Amino acid sequence: MARGAVVRRLVARAVAVATAAVIVGAGTSAVSATHAGASGIGGEKAAAAILYNQTQTIYDRINVLSQKYDFAQISLNRITNRIVSTKRVVHQIEGHVSVDNARLRAGAIYAFVTSDALQGTNFLFTTNPTTAQASSLYNQVAEGDIASTVAHLKNYSIQLTLERAILARERAQAATQYNASKRAVRAAQNLEVTLQANLRRVKGVIATYYAQVKAAAAAAAKAAAAAALRAAAVQAASPPPNFPAPAPSSVANIAVRAALSFLGVPYVWGGASRSGVDCSGLVMLAYEAAGISLPHYSGAQFADTVRVPLYDIQPGDILFYGPNGDTHEAMYIGHGEMIQAEETGTLVQITPLWLGNSSLPLAGIGRPRG
Repeated sequence: MARGAVVRRLVARAVAVATAAVIVGAGTSAVSATHAGASGIGGEKAAAAILYNQTQTIYDRINVLSQKYDFAQISLNRITNRIVSTKRVVHQIEGHVSVDNARLRAGAIYAFVTSDALQGTNFLFTTNPTTAQASSLYNQVAEGDIASTVAHLKNYSIQLTLERAILARERAQAATQYNASKRAVRAAQNLEVTLQANLRRVKGVIATYYAQVKAAAAAAAKAAAAAALRAAAVQAASPPPNFPAPAPSSVANIAVRAALSFLGVPYVWGGASRSGVDCSGLVMLAYEAAGISLPHYSGAQFADTVRVPLYDIQPGDILFYGPNGDTHEAMYIGHGEMIQAEETGTLVQITPLWLGNSSLPLAGIGRPRG
């Protein structure tokens, strides 16, 4: 009875665990349905959180089921050993039964053979009292052995029937308990695979959403930068209010006006058009509008212009920086200001007059000939 109770408890536990796994699976289906109808990243995040929690729960459940499964295997091995022991008992009982059957047959034969000769053991019918007494004593012993053998045979037969029943019950219960534990573990593992797949899918949706948000933000920033560039170009198209109107016949003033028309154009290395200019390209195009040709290189322009002192600087003069003026240049427009295309990422703009520094010293001021 004790062994049967243990097996029944194990089977009940395995069935309860399998039922719990089915309930969790039903909960997962509900989550998937909710997620399918959810809109926006908030619903996806909520679904991901629920799936993550369920994944952790089923992971813990698999650990518990695995321990129960291991215990079931140990229990099955224990029962298997008991079955082996029971088989030995059955074999021993069968041996006893065989011996007792043989004794019973022998006793029956003896009783049959000697039943008609019982009168020979009576003192009234024999002339040898000693022989008669010995024969009577032997018959009593034989009859006692037969009765004892029959009793033993009955006991062993009953015990054999009980042990065979126990053997069959143990086999059935052990197989049921082992198979139930095995199914529960497999069901939990399959559920974990499903949850992991759903979680990966939801995370993929979230990642796609953030990628789209990032791309949209980048596109908006690019559009805003372009709009700001256009606005700056429109605003800078006119010279400062305090800038004096140049004389139409002045070559330098024509060059200054032409340079100011490039305000807001982006810096492009090697550029010499309305789409983009670099520092020497801006000055070259400005003086080209005034009828003077200059090379598209600051060092060459420095060599083609006449040096003027700082105190005599006039609008249209060119400020050169770096060794031999070959690193950078800007055009002076008066009122302590100059116009320049400075570097990549900037626009043509008006800045205060700058006389360089130790890293980029002023090489000199040049005035185009003509």
